[in-house]
Amino acid sequence: MRSTLRRALSLPFALSLGLSLGLSLGLSLACGPSASPPVEASARPTPPPTEIAPAAAEPPATANAPAAESDAPASAEQEAYEVLAGVRYVELVTGDAAATDELPMVIAIHGLGDRPENFAGLLQGLTTPARVILPAGLKPSDDGFSWFDVRARSRDVEALAKGIGDASDTLATFIDTVSAERPTLGEPIVTGFSQGGMLSFAIAAGHPESVSAAFPVSGWLPPPLWPEAGPKGAPTPVVALHGDADNAVLIEPTRLAVDRLRELGYPVELREYPEVRHQITAEMRDVLWSLLRTATEELAAGKPVSTPPPATKTTKRPSSPTATLEQ
Repeated sequence: MRSTLRRALSLPFALSLGLSLGLSLGLSLACGPSASPPVEASARPTPPPTEIAPAAAEPPATANAPAAESDAPASAEQEAYEVLAGVRYVELVTGDAAATDELPMVIAIHGLGDRPENFAGLLQGLTTPARVILPAGLKPSDDGFSWFDVRARSRDVEALAKGIGDASDTLATFIDTVSAERPTLGEPIVTGFSQGGMLSFAIAAGHPESVSAAFPVSGWLPPPLWPEAGPKGAPTPVVALHGDADNAVLIEPTRLAVDRLRELGYPVELREYPEVRHQITAEMRDVLWSLLRTATEELAAGKPVSTPPPATKTTKRPSSPTATLEQ
């Protein structure tokens, strides 16, 4: 299995891809710095490692796509990432694919305080051929990156929505650019955890033409970002995974957002996990892998990603006056 990086990545990145996802990584919160999303222990064997895309020519610089050098935590790390449309990223391919193959694309968005090379471990179970693009957050945050400044717990929902909206606009441009530059089958699939889950929701709702499906994990779409009307064209199918005991990104606001999207005619499914806090359990991880495998296989066969089956309105808990905000 080749392990050549598009640029020379650091040893910690290579090690992160080899770590078994069966290790317990502890609880991380969207509202505070964290490492990669915690995954519960599992008896499943570690899947085959992914293949890193070999070096390729760097895309020509353009006036509207500068490298965000001032945001980089350290100059050495600038050499570990490619930059396209102003976004730093890591690229790898999975399955038996070569980097030059025409492949389905998965955009995987990390959470607050995490890094692309750490978040790549979550995609270790994707064994179907695909190109995985892991963008780095737009701002430094401790030893990692953040996508927007306002925390999920903020009561200033308008400011939070603006931060999510601005970041999702930047990412949508990046997704369009990278999918056009790489040999890609269909439109990319987007997934992410915590801040990445919020951005997955926002991209699916605000830029449906840029992605073929969205699988947010522990995410939320604030009301200011809700569409005003139903989809004009083919809507992006969304399957969201969320623990019902999440104390960082509360599930009640996510239920309300999903209900509203369904009322407008968007194909959205919310899968709730009892007594699960702000984490990705082994069960959630396996479901995410299954969703990604099915979606990439459909794209590889020239088919659209399947929409989730019709679902009834989510049963809500008793709500408080601040039910739509982080506690």
